[in-house]
Amino acid sequence: MLFPMSVRFKIFSKYLLFILVINAAILLGLEGLARLFISSPRKFFIESRDAQGKVRVQYRKGPLKPEFPKVKDPESLRIFAFGGSTVLGFPYYPYSSFAAMLALALQKSDPGRKIEMSNLGLSGMNSLEIKHCLLESLRYSPDLVIIYAGHNEFFQASLIPDWKYPRLDRLLEWFRAHSRLYQVLTRMDFFLPMIPSAIGTRQELTEKINLDFEQVPMESQPMSREYYQNRIQGYRYHLEQILSRLDQQKIPVLLCTVASNLKDWPPEWLPAPENVSAQEWKDLKQELLSADQDLGENKLDQAEPILARLKPVIPQYAMYNFLSGWLEEKRGNFTLARDYFLLARKYDNSRHRAPPEINAIIHELAARHRVALVDVEKLFFQNSKTTPGFDLFLDHVHPNLSGQRLIAQALFHGLAEQKMIRPAMPVPAFPSEDDFRKAFSLTDEILAEIHIRLATYYLLQRHLPEQDHQTIQLLQEIISRKPQDLFAGICLAAILLEDSRTEAGIQALNQTIQRAGGISQVQKTLERYFFPHLLVQGDYVLVHLNRDPTVAPLSGILLVRKAPEKTRSRSALPLDQYHWIFQYFPQTRELKEVTEPVRKLALAEQALCSAEKYKTLNMVNYISGNLKYLSANQAHLSGGINELKIDLFGPDPWLIIPIKLEPATVHSLKLRLAIKPENGLLNQSELNMYWSGSDPPVFSEQQKLSLPLKADGKFQELSIDLSRNINWLSSKKTMFLRLDPATFSGQARIREFKIQFCVPAGASTPSP
Repeated sequence: MLFPMSVRFKIFSKYLLFILVINAAILLGLEGLARLFISSPRKFFIESRDAQGKVRVQYRKGPLKPEFPKVKDPESLRIFAFGGSTVLGFPYYPYSSFAAMLALALQKSDPGRKIEMSNLGLSGMNSLEIKHCLLESLRYSPDLVIIYAGHNEFFQASLIPDWKYPRLDRLLEWFRAHSRLYQVLTRMDFFLPMIPSAIGTRQELTEKINLDFEQVPMESQPMSREYYQNRIQGYRYHLEQILSRLDQQKIPVLLCTVASNLKDWPPEWLPAPENVSAQEWKDLKQELLSADQDLGENKLDQAEPILARLKPVIPQYAMYNFLSGWLEEKRGNFTLARDYFLLARKYDNSRHRAPPEINAIIHELAARHRVALVDVEKLFFQNSKTTPGFDLFLDHVHPNLSGQRLIAQALFHGLAEQKMIRPAMPVPAFPSEDDFRKAFSLTDEILAEIHIRLATYYLLQRHLPEQDHQTIQLLQEIISRKPQDLFAGICLAAILLEDSRTEAGIQALNQTIQRAGGISQVQKTLERYFFPHLLVQGDYVLVHLNRDPTVAPLSGILLVRKAPEKTRSRSALPLDQYHWIFQYFPQTRELKEVTEPVRKLALAEQALCSAEKYKTLNMVNYISGNLKYLSANQAHLSGGINELKIDLFGPDPWLIIPIKLEPATVHSLKLRLAIKPENGLLNQSELNMYWSGSDPPVFSEQQKLSLPLKADGKFQELSIDLSRNINWLSSKKTMFLRLDPATFSGQARIREFKIQFCVPAGASTPSP
C-alpha cells in the first residue's frame, strides 16, 4: 500500500527528526563525558600563580615558551610577534631572533621603559594557527602585534576550505573555543589523523614523522592547481580575519612581507613541464643537467646554446629560469638575472617558500586596513649584492644574522613612524651585528655548531650551484673545533664521495673511524642519522648516494628519526644499490675500498636465485634428529617433531649447531621464537646469530646478526633476508651456527626455524 506524498513526507520528517535528536543526544553525552576528564578547552596560553600570588601567562607552544604577567604594567610596551620558524629565530634560537634584536634595540633606545617582547613563533606555523593563537592572545592586552608569515601555507591543511564556507568556519571556531569533545578529537590525531583534519584543526607537519625513505615525502611532491589556489585563498581569508579583529580592538600591527633566497636556492624539479611526454622530459632534463654542470664549471659558452634551445620548449619551467638567471649573473647582467630568478620562484611548485601571490595579498590587505607595512622583501633586494642569496640567507627562507638584523631595524623604524617609542636623546645608533652577537653570547663555537647543522641538513640535500665548497668548509671547521663530532665527519665523507672525490672521501671516513676509536661508535651514529643509506655490517661500511641531481642527493638521511632505535629493524638496501663499499681492518686501522668484489658476490647470489628455485631446510626437524652433534653452554636443549625447547641458565647461554652452508646460496631465514625470562621482569630481549667457517669454531662480533625480540613468552615470527647481508655473503663456507637466544635465565621455544636457499641443479640438502 502506497501512502500519499504528504503522509510519506511527514513519516520521513519524523524519522529525520528522530535521527537528529538521537545524534544530538549522543554528542551531548560524549561532550559531558569529555568534560569529566578535561577541565578547560585546549589553549595556546597557560595561566598559573607565582610564589607572590601573581598570575603569570606562558605560551605553551614552541621551544622558547615566553612568559609574562597577566596584568600588564601601564608603563611597559607589550609586543607579540607571530609567525613560523623565521620569527622563532631558526636556527639561532634560543640565542637570537629578529624579535629579540628588536627588543634589545628598543630597550637601548628607551631605557626607562620596560619592553615585553613575546616571541610566539612556531616552526611550521601557518596563517590558520596564527589566527587561533592571536585571537586567544588579545585578552592579554598587547600594545603591538608583529606578523611575518606566508612560507608555511602549503603543508598539511584543513580538509574543509574555510574561506569557501565562512559560516561553517564560525561554527567550528565556536566548537573549538568551547567544546571538550573537540579537545578529545584533536588529541586522537596519533591514532586517527583524518579526524582532526576533517574538522579543520590539523596544521602540524605530520609528513615529517615516520618517514618512509622508499617514498617521496609529501612535502616534496608537486601540488595540484586546486590545492594551490585553496591555500592562497585560505591565507587571504585568515589574514583578513586577523587584521579585522586587530582593527576592531584598535591594536597597532606591523605587517611584514616575506623574503626568499632567490639566487642560491634552486626550485623544485617536480613536476615535469606540461604537454611534455615522459621521453621528451627525460631528454630535456638531461640537457638542463648539462647546462647546470657547465655553469658550475664556468663554461658559459657551452651552457648558453643549451638554454637558448630550451627557451621555446619550456619557458615557464622553474629550473630553466633559475639556470638562465645564473648564466646572466655570471655574465654580470644582474638586472636580467634578477628577472629570471623571480620567474623561477613564480613557476616553482615548492611547498617550502611563499609564491609571489602571498606578498601581493600582504600589500593589498595592508593598504585596505591601513596598517603599517614593513616591506622585508624590498629591503632584502636593496641590501643584497645582486639578488638575495646566501649573503642574507642561511637556506631557502631563513635569514642569517645580517638578514635578521635588517628585519629588526626595519621594524624599529616602523615603530618610530608609529610614534610608539620614545627614543633617548641623542638617538642611539641601531646596534651592529657584532653588538647583537655579544649581547646574545653568540660565540664562534656556537655559530660553528649552528652552521654545521645547516650545512648537513640543508646543503647536503640540495644541488646548489658552486655551494659544495661552502658545505665542506663548514664541515671541516666544526671537525677542527670538535674532533669528537662523528656526525660532521661522516657528512664530510659523504659529500666528498658524492662529489666523486673518492680518495678524499675515504680519508675523511677513515679519520672519523680513528677518532671514534673503532667502528662500533660509528655504527651507532649511522643508525641514528643515516640508516639505511649508510650503514655498517661487521667490518664493512656501505655508502648509498642518490647521484641524480634532480632530487635531493642525500634525501632523508639527515633527518633524525623520532625513534632511532627502530631503524635497526629496517632491512638494508640491495648491495647493488650501494655506490661504495669499504672494509675496515681493526688491527691496522685501515679502510679499503672493496666495491667490485662485493658486487660480484651479490651478482653471484642474484644469478643463483634468479630462477627462484629454492629448497627449504627445516631446522627444527634437523636439530631434533641430530642432538648428539650439538654443543651448548649454560643451556639444555630438548627436541620434538614440531618444537625445540631451550632451558637457559647462567649469564651467557648459547647453542652451537654444526651445519655446512655456502653463504651465497642461502637466501633467507625464518624463525618463530618465544622467549620468557624466569623472573618475568624483562620485556625486551634479542636473538644473536653467529656463524663460523673454522673447525673448531671461532665466533666474532663481525659475523653476527642481532634481532630484537619481546620477552613475553609469545611466539614472534622473524624473517631475515641474508642475501642483503654483506657480512654473511663474504664469509667462508659456514660450518657452524651459534644461537644466543637471551642473556638471562629462562626458557626459549622454537616452533619454526627454516633456512631457504637457492641451489644449482642436482644439489642436495645440507647435512651435518
